[in-house]
Amino acid sequence: MINFSQNPYNPKPASDKQIKKAESQLNMVQPHAHKTLLKQTNGCSVGGDVLIYGTEYIAERNATWEVHHYANGYVAIGDDGGGQVFLMRQTEEEKRVWIVDAGVMDPQHAELVTENLLEWVSGGCIVE
Repeated sequence: MINFSQNPYNPKPASDKQIKKAESQLNMVQPHAHKTLLKQTNGCSVGGDVLIYGTEYIAERNATWEVHHYANGYVAIGDDGGGQVFLMRQTEEEKRVWIVDAGVMDPQHAELVTENLLEWVSGGCIVE
């Protein structure tokens, strides 16, 4: 895992209380891999291109992207700042991350970014 404490711009780890509050706002249980990441850093920017949402913003971003309507069964965990959104299925055991254009927001048009969120973040969040 990346040592997030070395970057002063990344927030401190999320508490269980913050994660539960975000889950309540989203009306869902987040994937375990995403919760593990949040316990390392409550949101982060990796490489200047990838933003992973923290507990403070994840519900608002999912509402803004209308994920519940256009990608029901998924949660937006971040974006690339250029109109592409990172999605994970709303299952506790999910590790995979998908990318989809925010203008489409249809999982049928999403492309697999990684089979493992934590390995992807550890590797610098490379999007090919």
